[in-house]
Amino acid sequence: MDPNLNQTLPYLVPILVLVLVVRRSLRERKLKAERLWVMPVLLLFVGGSSLVNAPPQTPLAIAVVAVGLALGAAAGWWRGRLTHITIDPATHELTSRTSPVGVLLVAGVYALRYGLRMVELQHPNALPGGASVVADALMIFAIATMAVQRLEMWLRCQRLVAEAVKAKAG
Repeated sequence: MDPNLNQTLPYLVPILVLVLVVRRSLRERKLKAERLWVMPVLLLFVGGSSLVNAPPQTPLAIAVVAVGLALGAAAGWWRGRLTHITIDPATHELTSRTSPVGVLLVAGVYALRYGLRMVELQHPNALPGGASVVADALMIFAIATMAVQRLEMWLRCQRLVAEAVKAKAG
């Protein structure tokens, strides 16, 4: 196999996956508000299990993970607010479309993750607490982003349906 391909393949595959995710995210899709809780609960279970099995040990590690949680919650709220949600007044069917800014946020986090990974590989002691702490913080960031985004979207869906029911009844 070509040595240049061996060096570039680990970067091409994630970029290809990211392009496909971005393309899919920008399409309008049916939204089932009653199912918005499923993925966050699964992720909370996986992330919680991971942290219970290998909890952060030092105050610095706990702080880094807490910062990941706070930043993830803020990013999730922001991404949820940027998601365009519409409702059909007659059927109350909800649709959503991710905003390009929200997609750029995901792409930025993805790029940050790979950048930190490269730094860790080249300079093993450069990151506070090491790779496992950064990995935990990024995992918590992703889970918090997903959970808070879905919560924000669910709250807006509830308001939209209530307004549509009120308008139909009135």
